[in-house]
Amino acid sequence: MKENYLKAFFVLTVLILFIGIPVFASVPTVNQVQGRIMWVDVKLGTMQIKVNQAAGMGETRDYRITRYETRVKDTSDRKFLTIDDLRAGEIVTLNVIDGQENKIIEKIISESLEASDFQEVKGTIQAIDTQKGIITLDEKIRNGVDENSKISNFYFEPNNIVEFQSPVLKPVNLDLKSGDQVKIQFVMKDEKQQTYSITLYAPAQTTTTTVTTTTSTQ
Repeated sequence: MKENYLKAFFVLTVLILFIGIPVFASVPTVNQVQGRIMWVDVKLGTMQIKVNQAAGMGETRDYRITRYETRVKDTSDRKFLTIDDLRAGEIVTLNVIDGQENKIIEKIISESLEASDFQEVKGTIQAIDTQKGIITLDEKIRNGVDENSKISNFYFEPNNIVEFQSPVLKPVNLDLKSGDQVKIQFVMKDEKQQTYSITLYAPAQTTTTTVTTTTSTQ
């Protein structure tokens, strides 16, 4: 009887180990990847960030997102956000499952716009130097408030600029020039207005088309 008991105990132990090991091994490893949004395309469900962490610092990575599967929250989790609230220049933290980097991101923590240094201005391009990466703009509206016209310089990285055209938002090559009506999204960095996003407005007679350019400068 004792021998039967030992056999039963042995079989039970093996079954527990056999069943338990796969369950334990299936627990996913979630890594947090922090970076600055370079561009986001809600329609195509993709976004690119420039990694801020030591591992991969300065590297750009593309991730998949959707309105229904990707939860977006601010750092205090007090606001109801969606992927439509994400934009170039924001700092975000993505929960990425190890080995499933090509799958849809389920959670993104984003700095609230009020807490960030992100700003925007609208006006007319007076001059653009693509070699030095400087746009001279005749400002009309800053952060949604009408202002007296003034001339300001905005800086961008010529070698890392990514350009898009709506409504498809596929990468295109643009030729920005004096007289173009634009909106510039920027942050202050080293006492300079560093450009992260430029939207080129179409002429009044063809208002259905806009063009957006986004730099990958940190």
